[in-house]
Amino acid sequence: MMTLDYIESGIMLLDSERRVRFWNQWLVRYTGIDADTAGGQRLEQLFDAPLPAVVLSAIGDACEHRLSRLLSHQLHAQLLPLHGRTVSGARTPIHHSMLLRPLDDAEGLTLVQLHDTTNAVRRERHLRDKEQALRKVHQVLTEEKQFIDTVLKTISALVVVTDTHGRIVNINRSCELQTGVSEEEVRGQPLKMLLGLDSLKHLPDGRGHHDEPRPFTCRMSNAGGESMHVRWTIKAVRDGDQLLRYLIYTGQDITERERSDALLRLEREMLEMATAGEQPANILTHLCLALERQLDCCRVAVLQVDTNERLRVDHAPGLPESFSQRLYQLQTDSLLRVLRPGLQQGQLQVFVAKEPGTHWQSWLTLARDYEMNGCWLMPIQLSTQMSQSLLAVFPRHKSHPGLHEQMVIQRISHLTALILERQQQQEQIQYLALHDSLTGLANRSLLNEQLMRSIHRARREQQSFALLFIDLDGFKMLNDTHGHDAGDALLTALGQRLINRFRATDCCARIGGDEFVILLDSVNDEKVTRDIAESILALLSAPLSWGEHQLQVSASIGIAVYPQDGDSADELLSRADNAMYGAKTGGKGRVCRLADEARNECP
Repeated sequence: MMTLDYIESGIMLLDSERRVRFWNQWLVRYTGIDADTAGGQRLEQLFDAPLPAVVLSAIGDACEHRLSRLLSHQLHAQLLPLHGRTVSGARTPIHHSMLLRPLDDAEGLTLVQLHDTTNAVRRERHLRDKEQALRKVHQVLTEEKQFIDTVLKTISALVVVTDTHGRIVNINRSCELQTGVSEEEVRGQPLKMLLGLDSLKHLPDGRGHHDEPRPFTCRMSNAGGESMHVRWTIKAVRDGDQLLRYLIYTGQDITERERSDALLRLEREMLEMATAGEQPANILTHLCLALERQLDCCRVAVLQVDTNERLRVDHAPGLPESFSQRLYQLQTDSLLRVLRPGLQQGQLQVFVAKEPGTHWQSWLTLARDYEMNGCWLMPIQLSTQMSQSLLAVFPRHKSHPGLHEQMVIQRISHLTALILERQQQQEQIQYLALHDSLTGLANRSLLNEQLMRSIHRARREQQSFALLFIDLDGFKMLNDTHGHDAGDALLTALGQRLINRFRATDCCARIGGDEFVILLDSVNDEKVTRDIAESILALLSAPLSWGEHQLQVSASIGIAVYPQDGDSADELLSRADNAMYGAKTGGKGRVCRLADEARNECP
């Protein structure tokens, strides 16, 4: 212990309860706490300021769980509040590292050793200052060889030096490792041989008097054959007469940044399309094309699982129609039984096009014919109310997706699900805003839209159309006798009868409790209009079985014809309404038009 007391590093021993059992003179000197005061205390009790959480965690791991830890000053600038003294008496912090190592003894002690790294930190700062000074010196050097050698030795980025004609003079070690080629292999070759075809539009034209080229980004292949994005900055080296001698290309690998930017752009584009009310089919087509640009050598499709457990291609702009047809002809129920548990949980499923057995020969043949090495399936919609859609990626070379591909597929699938579910909700809201919630018929708002559309069309084409205003006779008595449930059941049944009776171009609307309006588009013959109205009387008066009862009402119908009875929506509705009251006044269960009533011709 006496030796440890005077060693030039901090030494303390902590027991299993994290209390100090030994505190050497180095700690006394740099903490101002003597050994007697420290004995039996926990570290957090010795200092006024709270200790960093990483220190307390490391002490707990060492004393309680017997785990060794090393806390370096590079990662943790201040561990314990240690201070030294300068000549002037000012206190300065001590940079240090901490080693915690449990001892193999019966007492369960833990050795904590503190190393003063203040001088090392000062040396690092001094070296950084010297490095900055050297860089300033390099900027003013006129000897290009010394400048090039210094850059090649100190920079970790890709460095390529070319002559004035674009031929490679040398490359640095980092460039060799990234591209997989040696300096001897590319020396004297055109720069495009190293950077790839994507760089051609950015490279200088080879004339010796041009200005310094602008920075550019190009795609090139790394040593593993994978595509990477490199941002190149260019420095021109000139002689004393300002004539160009060399070009130094410095490249930074920005692949991850480009991938992240591309993914964010795609997500923003999809959200903008959804906000603008773009059709889901257009959003899915854009999604497939954008993912094919982001995922190397992959084709993307959106698949649908139909009621027959078959995979149907919904959107596949990059795949031939023949693939979609052949895929649908395959029996996919066996595959779906294997994949469905994961798909139902929203997990990415991978199908590899290898030789698993004769059962999968048809799948393997399809994959080989279209140069596919597998299929990555990700469910788009997890809602049970929506049909099962899948995002399918067909890679040409990879069998399993990397971390980047998994992240892109999962994020885009989840975003697509949100967009499609939101659009479905908007369509449902729009439907509810324009339709009667009980009968499913159009409401007054939709009727007015359709009526204005018919007026514009009839006015343009000089045609006519008819409006039927229907009011049920005896509906209030039915409600009072059998209750509102019976009345709602009858209204629902009558609404369905009207929907089944008329064309999609006609509009059937419920505008009140027992009031209905039917817009007969492109009906020019008044006799046809009256015949239709008479058929409606019979349609609505048919009884409806409801429990032990037969629910039955009659109806009164008023007719208005455009343009004879009015040339505006309000006027036509008013005339038809008045005609309906004329029918009720004349005895109910009738069809009437005001022009007929004026001539006493209502039946």
